[in-house]
Amino acid sequence: MELRVLGAHNLESKDTRMECHLIDGVLALDAGSLTRSLSFEEQRGIRAIILSHRHYDHVKDLLPLGIAVRDSGTTVDIYGIEDTLNSVRERLLDGLLFPDFLKSPSPENPTFRLHTVEVYKEFKVLDYTAMAVPVPHSVPAAGFQISDGTVRLFYTGDTGRGLSEQWKHVSPHVLLTEVTFGNEHESHADLVGHLTPKLLHECLESFKEVHGSYPRVLVSHVNPPWEEAVRSELEELTQKTGLEFLVTEADMVITL
Repeated sequence: MELRVLGAHNLESKDTRMECHLIDGVLALDAGSLTRSLSFEEQRGIRAIILSHRHYDHVKDLLPLGIAVRDSGTTVDIYGIEDTLNSVRERLLDGLLFPDFLKSPSPENPTFRLHTVEVYKEFKVLDYTAMAVPVPHSVPAAGFQISDGTVRLFYTGDTGRGLSEQWKHVSPHVLLTEVTFGNEHESHADLVGHLTPKLLHECLESFKEVHGSYPRVLVSHVNPPWEEAVRSELEELTQKTGLEFLVTEADMVITL
């Protein structure tokens, strides 16, 4: 499984891109920077998108992607929990800002097709098996375990304290998780449903208690003003515990 990091932050600037990842060139995890990161040819290669929740920084590039691929003759399948897809349908893909991609270029061959998934129930997406589990955040959100039959990746999307409750349901080899704030901002992280290095460490200790070992850990969704603190605090954790963390950056390509 090849993971291409398209965006690894929660704010957008000339140096940072919003959360988005691409598996094997065909399956996107969230849509914060799909079009900013990819050529037109690469955009037309996307066949499916999994959305973790409805916040704008995770869905915003659905609209420009729709314009780019609507005449390609293919339909992109979008998966998410009911709250996510209802919001996307009613507030983003309602046809007011851009064409109605759920009906255009034709109802029989739409640009996008939405698929509501149930938590704790496996489903097929392309050649992968996936499963959604609820994760704690400020709005209804889901993390997704994706398997190609050899590697299991768990993408948390946005999540906070309480993620450990889901370790009995997923058993990934690789954990792609957010760490939005530094430890000093823990009270605010709790309030809005995000992780700090300290909270991530607690989650990983719980993971080891359930599964007997740690997963490989990839970190994303860093808040740029907190990036220096996040990197420093994760390095301190590595020195203390031996755990290694890869803080991802846009355009990284990682073999899982």
